[in-house]
Amino acid sequence: MSYLDLLTWLAMHPVMSALALFVQFAVIMTIHNRAHNKYLHYAMAVWFLPQDFVVNAVLCTAIGLELPKEMTVTARLKRWKKLNDLTILGRWRYSFAWFMCRQINRYDMGHC
Repeated sequence: MSYLDLLTWLAMHPVMSALALFVQFAVIMTIHNRAHNKYLHYAMAVWFLPQDFVVNAVLCTAIGLELPKEMTVTARLKRWKKLNDLTILGRWRYSFAWFMCRQINRYDMGHC
């Protein structure tokens, strides 16, 4: 199974891919925070970023009902948190972004 096959699987299973992405992020940041090894952090980012892009392009597009303007999930969540949109969809995006950023910041304070 190649890495491209993995990315294809992630695109076909968006909910599982979001869970996999979050677990990988939690593991990467826990190792980074305990070992303080910046090289390990960068090496894992090379593995992590294409998956992040796939989740952003597939799952976040479905959740927010908009095409991606950013490359990563975190960038999209940050933008959604800044929205001053009082429509139902705008409030949904803000609430979702606030909840997810709270979970992400548990492993990397200030990340989102």
